[in-house]
Amino acid sequence: MQDRKYQSYAPGMKLPEGVFPPIQGYTHEDLIGAAAKRAEVVLKADGVDPTLARESLFALAKHLNEDFEDKLVEYRIAKMYEESGNAPAERSQIVSQMAESCGALAMRAATESLRGSPLLSKSDEFLDRFTRSVGDGVYDLIVTLNKPGTR
Repeated sequence: MQDRKYQSYAPGMKLPEGVFPPIQGYTHEDLIGAAAKRAEVVLKADGVDPTLARESLFALAKHLNEDFEDKLVEYRIAKMYEESGNAPAERSQIVSQMAESCGALAMRAATESLRGSPLLSKSDEFLDRFTRSVGDGVYDLIVTLNKPGTR
C-alpha cells in the first residue's frame, strides 16, 4: 500500500471529483484550535506549570494534525456537509455522526500526545477531563454546522 501524502488545500486548487474544499471555520487548524482551547482550560484549572502546559498543547496539536491529515478530516467534513443536502433532519443526523467520529479521533490523539509526559502521573480523573475536553472541543465545533445560517 502506498503512503498517502496529505495535500493542504489552496484556494483555486483543482480537487478530484467528489472532493470539496474545506469549509471555512472547519479546517484542521480550526478543529485543533477548538480542542486546544478546551484542553488549556483543564490544564490551567489543575494548576499545571505553564511551560509543561505549553509543551503539552504543542504535542496535542502535533498529534491532532497528524491524525486529522491521515483521516482527511477537513475534506470529509466538507463532503459530508455538501452531500447531506437540504433535509434538516438528515443533515443533523449526519453532522452529529461526523462530530462523534471526529471527537473520538481527537480523544485518541490526546491520549497519544501524553506519551512520555509528566502529566501521566496525574490522576485518572485529570487525564479523563483532559482527553474529554479535547474531544468535546472538536465535537462542539462540528455540530455548529447544524445551526441555521451556518455556511
